[in-house]
Amino acid sequence: MAGCTVGPDFENPEMDLPRSFSHEGTQWMRQSPNARLKSGDWWNLYGDRQLSQLVELALKQNATLEVAAARLAQSRAASQEARSRYFPNITIGQDARRVKSVFRGPGGGSIHYNSYEVPVEFSYEIDLWGKVRRQVERAKALEASAEEQVRALQLSVAGEVASTYWALCALDAERELYARSLKVRREALDLIGKQRDAGCVSELDYSRAEAEVASAQADHMQLDGQRVELVNALAVLTGRMLAGVSLPERAVLPAPPRVPISLPSEVLQQRPDVRAALQQVAAANANIGVASAAMYPSLSINANAGVEASEWGNLLRADALVWSLGSNILLPLTGQKLLRHRREAARQEHRAISAEYRQSVIEAVAEVEAAVQRAAILQRRLEAQQKAVAAARSTCDKSLKRYEAGLVSFLDVVDAERVRLEAERSANAIRAEALAVSVSLIKAIGGRW
Repeated sequence: MAGCTVGPDFENPEMDLPRSFSHEGTQWMRQSPNARLKSGDWWNLYGDRQLSQLVELALKQNATLEVAAARLAQSRAASQEARSRYFPNITIGQDARRVKSVFRGPGGGSIHYNSYEVPVEFSYEIDLWGKVRRQVERAKALEASAEEQVRALQLSVAGEVASTYWALCALDAERELYARSLKVRREALDLIGKQRDAGCVSELDYSRAEAEVASAQADHMQLDGQRVELVNALAVLTGRMLAGVSLPERAVLPAPPRVPISLPSEVLQQRPDVRAALQQVAAANANIGVASAAMYPSLSINANAGVEASEWGNLLRADALVWSLGSNILLPLTGQKLLRHRREAARQEHRAISAEYRQSVIEAVAEVEAAVQRAAILQRRLEAQQKAVAAARSTCDKSLKRYEAGLVSFLDVVDAERVRLEAERSANAIRAEALAVSVSLIKAIGGRW
């Protein structure tokens, strides 16, 4: 009877997963299905020391992670509490009292006496139907889920830091472009000023050059404000106060690292949020057993022992020893309907959480698929944009030479400069987006391979 456990045993929800992800012509690194999963500091793949320092600082100081760590400790304590139900409950106490007893009937009267007791009580509920085993099973699953949630949050925080950092680098690269453009326009303004003084160009050309310089200055200042916002965002993510926080400029956008893509079924083993959802299903399944066991009789063993006397000095005498031993069986009668409703509620909770797990699996596969395809498309876009940048630079150089030779107006030079600037900005934007997509892809596969 002690080996009987009511309620369904846990089984992984079945799902029809695709055999592979789309590659869109990109040669992704693949791993063996039996490859051992390992937790890697994936941010080091980018080879950027400042990024690695920021991520590691965020994993140590982020306030949200501290909250998650406290929740995990709470779940572990609850799991230990559930395990303690395997063992009997033993208590010891001390009781001293002054008692007055009244005699009813003929003669009547009363008596006063002292009573001293040192009782030891023992109680143990035999786990006939596996109620305690299911409670421990549920507590372990909730503890495992909390642990995976911490890992998922760590992955999310690291990914947010990396995405924000690459956005900052992209902004620095754009600021550098504007700084170069502003330098070129100032040099052109000086040249046009000399030509105007010599009577070679009109006042209109000089006014246009002044407007272009002022416009470039305003755009550069706008980017300065955006940089402050990104630096502040990184300060919050790394758990630092905003006052006095600064980061050196780094206008470098490296090529995204090659990320190994495994089978969809392996991705589900790598993603901490999916594993956390699966543990929630296991906890809900165990809760059905807990609710089912409550409908069956409970058997408890109770024992009491101790010493009792009317004076402290007599507590150690042999005739002061008292004890009792017994058991009781309790069967809920009028509450059966309530217990059946609780069991049905547990079953429906399991059904709902299982559906949530299946939805998380679908979303996880979709995230990887989207990131893989976006990365492939961005690679082709960058190749095309780089050709546009080369053509725009050539056009700009030729326009400037033709202007110096007096063959075209300054307006043609300005237009060529604008085209070059926009082409280079677009190329930087694609590089930044490719880095952001690579971070999304790493997060989508769980940050492990």
